[in-house]
Amino acid sequence: MARSRDEVVAAIQATFLKSSRARVIELLDTYGVESHERERERVQLAILKLSEGNEEKLREFVAVAKRDYRDVLFWTENPDEARLDTPEKRERVRKMFEKFGIKPPEGF
Repeated sequence: MARSRDEVVAAIQATFLKSSRARVIELLDTYGVESHERERERVQLAILKLSEGNEEKLREFVAVAKRDYRDVLFWTENPDEARLDTPEKRERVRKMFEKFGIKPPEGF
């Protein structure tokens, strides 16, 4: 489903204080100006969600999206899989070590 500018504005209003909204829009609008920066509104909504109302985080996630927008989409749409350290991932890595006959690092 295509996202709209109205959804982005509504998300900004729901997430940020009125006093910072103009800065947030300006910063957020730096994503989507280059031809490789696709799905502007969808990515902007992902950035807003990940930022959790924090302008510094917003700045960081805009920078990530400008490098590769798929990262912020993945982190937003697959939060469990995107977590760095889950028991399931640790078990998969442990099994991979075993498969290759490698002793896992201590404490792993």
